[in-house]
Amino acid sequence: MEDIIIPLAGISIPIIAMFVALAIARAALRQRTQRAEMEHQERMLAIEKGAPLPPLTTPPEKGKNPYLWGFILIAIGLAMMVGMWVEGDRDWGWSMLFLLPGVAILAANLLYLKRSKADQPPRNALPQESSLS
Repeated sequence: MEDIIIPLAGISIPIIAMFVALAIARAALRQRTQRAEMEHQERMLAIEKGAPLPPLTTPPEKGKNPYLWGFILIAIGLAMMVGMWVEGDRDWGWSMLFLLPGVAILAANLLYLKRSKADQPPRNALPQESSLS
């Protein structure tokens, strides 16, 4: 009986820890969303009544680095490749599970950046005159 319990506990503890971590993250996100909604309602009510706007209590979101996860996954994949190479193992399939998605994320972000720059009008362009006049 002990032969089954110990491996089962070894598997179930990380699984339970992942579910607890996801529950904590979900609760934190829900609280943050509710706080932002309450702040929005308060500001809309102040606008309706003509009162001065209350100061923002939730910090504005910082600029996110779109390349961060791509570089992290590439670094993990390369570290796994080097580790396997040092051990003499040439089966790099597991490292490709991290390396290739990292490359895909970087490529997608670069394409998005290129497309968003192409969609923006030049800064020195004059506004076009309407044909209605």
